[in-house]
Amino acid sequence: MNENKTVLSQELIAAYSSTNFEVHAETRIALKVGEFNQNLKLIFSQLNHSTACFITAYNPESIELSLHENQSAQQELYDDLVSLDCTIFNGFGSDPDGNWEGEPSYFASGIAFRDAKNLGKKYRQNAIVWCDQKCIPELVLLR
Repeated sequence: MNENKTVLSQELIAAYSSTNFEVHAETRIALKVGEFNQNLKLIFSQLNHSTACFITAYNPESIELSLHENQSAQQELYDDLVSLDCTIFNGFGSDPDGNWEGEPSYFASGIAFRDAKNLGKKYRQNAIVWCDQKCIPELVLLR
């Protein structure tokens, strides 16, 4: 789903690809880009969904904002996800090596790919993580 052209550095793409995308469902699960996840399959089965995205509104275009600005944008993102009638779980994207501070995120199940991509662009994110019935999270570059 990624296009070949991007303004993102290979280092940033590698950092996103190695991130732990934690979903705070009944049982916490950690999604990894490119790795099949059995717990994701269970969530899809329980919710009768086949798509989801992991998304944040924090630090658009990797520009660090104040806590207040990030929280405000995150609340707007939440409201947008609610309006799309998604099942929303809190999440957290974290660096497994601890080199950068993690970011609160959402895991939105039952969202359409186009809507996920549009929200990522609306909140000026470099990428989102897309999940479909294959249950292999995929990094989708937006810039």
